[in-house]
Amino acid sequence: MKRIIQENFGGIEGLQIRTVPKPRVTPFSALIKTSYVPILPWDWKGEAGELQAIHPVRLPTTIGYSFSGIVEEVGALRNQKLVGQAVFGANPGGTASEWINSQTPPIIFPVPQGVSLAAAATIIGGADTAWHAINEVLQVNPQDRVLILGASGGVGQFLVQLAKRQQAVVVATASQVSQGFVERLGADEVLAYDDVNFEKRLRALGRITKIVDAAGSAELLATVLHQLAAVDVVSLAQLDFTDLKSDQTFQFNNGRIALKTYAHIANLISSGELTAHVQTVFPFEQVIAAQLQTKQVHVRGRNLLVFNESAVMDRAQF
Repeated sequence: MKRIIQENFGGIEGLQIRTVPKPRVTPFSALIKTSYVPILPWDWKGEAGELQAIHPVRLPTTIGYSFSGIVEEVGALRNQKLVGQAVFGANPGGTASEWINSQTPPIIFPVPQGVSLAAAATIIGGADTAWHAINEVLQVNPQDRVLILGASGGVGQFLVQLAKRQQAVVVATASQVSQGFVERLGADEVLAYDDVNFEKRLRALGRITKIVDAAGSAELLATVLHQLAAVDVVSLAQLDFTDLKSDQTFQFNNGRIALKTYAHIANLISSGELTAHVQTVFPFEQVIAAQLQTKQVHVRGRNLLVFNESAVMDRAQF
């Protein structure tokens, strides 16, 4: 089978595709034929060695954290009913591989009826991060006016929708080319950060109670905070930020949600209460081009790598 390997901290260009033996099934295994792996900033930051302080890795390592796919075989101590089931999940040992040997039962979840494998691949590292920020850290409520930075991306798309579910007023930043997309997500107002009138529009916003930073741009956050008064900031993309006024607070928080909440999020997508947007699906052999495009271009939703396209087609209507 083929696997995408990071052999050194040389950045995106250092990725290699290697042929390795198919995993051996152990009594605790759920052997999954991978369908999709999301392209996350976590990947290219890790490939550049930027995350060693919070997530040290030993090289070489398989990239990727989350996935969706089909369970093809299980070990003697796993539930035999998993065989043939569509699942999404995470694997700390890497997911950018044609096969994943999941040996930790809680880290795979069934994909509900009506949710595509592509949509399911956006939940971990996307919807779950947004859920944690909106519902657990900031506890957004109808009295809030929330500003979301980076509202068009794989996390931002869910931040907007989840804040609106809490009946908050949602103001969002995005590029001019993504403004319409963010408006369709439900934002009450969208400010284009690449518009010459951006700072003027910030000053005219009035009171903002909470900010969620999914953009990861210190320059953008500084520009925003210089124009606003008292506000609490939670960043999902910057570990530290000190350019604050005395009545402003900042914290980095990218924590986990309860396991049962993953099923709840998947059911919200199934019912249409949340929409998972996928912009582009790349063959996994194009991983370098896919990561470069995702990093450099204004993405609307999540970009994915596809593995085992025949398995995806077989399950297209489940």
